[in-house]
This record gives sequence, C-alpha cells and structure tokens, in this order.
Amino acid sequence: MTIRTLTRLTDTTGAWKQSAACAANGIDPDIFHAGEREPRLVDEARTICEGCPVRVACLTAAYTEGDSWSVRGGLTSRQRLYYLRKNEQHIPRAVADATDDVSVLLKHIYEQHTRQRGGHVLWTDTRHFINVRNKPYTVHQLAFIALYGVTPVGQVQRMCDVEDCVGQRCLTDRRQRDLAKRLTA
Repeated sequence: MTIRTLTRLTDTTGAWKQSAACAANGIDPDIFHAGEREPRLVDEARTICEGCPVRVACLTAAYTEGDSWSVRGGLTSRQRLYYLRKNEQHIPRAVADATDDVSVLLKHIYEQHTRQRGGHVLWTDTRHFINVRNKPYTVHQLAFIALYGVTPVGQVQRMCDVEDCVGQRCLTDRRQRDLAKRLTA
C-alpha cells in the first residue's frame, strides 16, 4: 500500500503534543489504547479528541507514523484506514474529510505550488483561483489560511512589490492592517 505523505506539513518535532487535550493532567492515557473491544473507553477518548486544538496535527501524525492501534484525532485505526482508502491514500484529503477541516488541504496545496526565492515565497501555479471542496479561493486567501490557520477578514493584500509573492510576512488582511494603523497612530 502506497501512502502519499505530506512533505513539510508534518511536525516531526512533536511540539504540537504539548497543546493536546489528552496531555492534560488527570487524563488516563490508557483510554487511547483501549482498542475497539472497549467501546466505552473509545467513546471517552473520542470525546476528549473532539475538543482538542491540535486534532488535525494528531490525525496527520497518526497517518504519517503508521499508528495502527491508538485512538488519534478522534478516530480508531479502523476509521483512519477507512478515510485513507476513501481518499485514495492521500493523507491531506483523508484528514480534511475526517475532521471537516479544509485547512490541511490548503496547506498541502500551498506547499505544492510555492518556492522560495530571495527571501520571498512565490506562487508557481498559473491559476489565480483554486476550488477546494466546491469553494473558490484566491491564491492570496489560500496562502493566508495555510499560513495563519484562520480565515482572513476582508481582502488579503500583498504588502511587497514582488509579483506572485505569497509569503507570510508579505500578506495581510483587514484585521492586521487595522491593527498596524492603531499601533502606528
């Protein structure tokens, strides 16, 4: 079985684990390894995962690490395998489908269609609009969500003079521009 993995999306340091809901004091880690034969414990683990701020990172890590036993990202190994097969072994699609979070797909697209040049990140695709799950995104919107992890407020603007630049320090939304105005006033 060939699995298309993420190139730069996976946090190989595991730093996200510190923010995981399951890392909280008082949570028994054994419930995440109970197995499907103990549905009460699996349900308890899923409940913890549902509200976890790093659920997408955890699920992505489960796929890239090949975890075949634990409840990760709110899914059992059988459920993870289902989403992976359904999405033709494509991890970003499987994670987006399982969590209903399109940001992992946007990050993947961003990484596949950008390159570094002279301190800037350039968009290499000829398309200026990308449809993801039946929703159109401008290249700047896609980059903003991929980089900041939030939907931009208002129009995303490039703040540098480099054509096709979609680097984080060069993109701003209305909220960031308004904040910068207040700070300089």
